[in-house]
Amino acid sequence: MSKKKFEEFVIKLSEDPKLNESYVENPEAVMKDFGLEEREIKAIMKGDQKEIKNILGDPQNCLVIIVMCKDKKK
Repeated sequence: MSKKKFEEFVIKLSEDPKLNESYVENPEAVMKDFGLEEREIKAIMKGDQKEIKNILGDPQNCLVIIVMCKDKKK
């Protein structure tokens, strides 16, 4: 597991409108292409806050960004 890669993804997701749009359309594929590990992808897809906190060491900002980006699809 790469905490740095996970954090990098969250930052990029919040800054890059094209990546964000792709993520809204197919989040799992975008995360795989970015190089996130299966554990990280599953935690995000399930909205498993506890697991995301375990991966990141509890930075709430990352969790909020992920949930907000994912909710745009609705």
